[in-house]
Amino acid sequence: MKTLASLAAVLTLAAAGAASAQEARIQWNDLDLSTAAGADAFDARLDAAARRMCRDARRPGSRIGDHAFCLSAFRSEAIRQLPGTAQVEYALSRLPVVEA
Repeated sequence: MKTLASLAAVLTLAAAGAASAQEARIQWNDLDLSTAAGADAFDARLDAAARRMCRDARRPGSRIGDHAFCLSAFRSEAIRQLPGTAQVEYALSRLPVVEA
């Protein structure tokens, strides 16, 4: 089963307390990331995992919560951890469709 493994590096920077020791696993091997539907399903899984992991997020060095920062960092790191081909397929599926 292909999954994105630990996003602990992001969480160490973005989350406080015990959350930094948690892992998020996002399965993607059952999706065709080259299609809009597959990329949408991946986005839904990614967003659900990000919401769980970023619940108590804090900006590094601050007591102020920064949920948006954590969500963005989590999303970027998860996409970065996709294999190269999957990253390209996902990126291409996110481009707007232009009809001539």
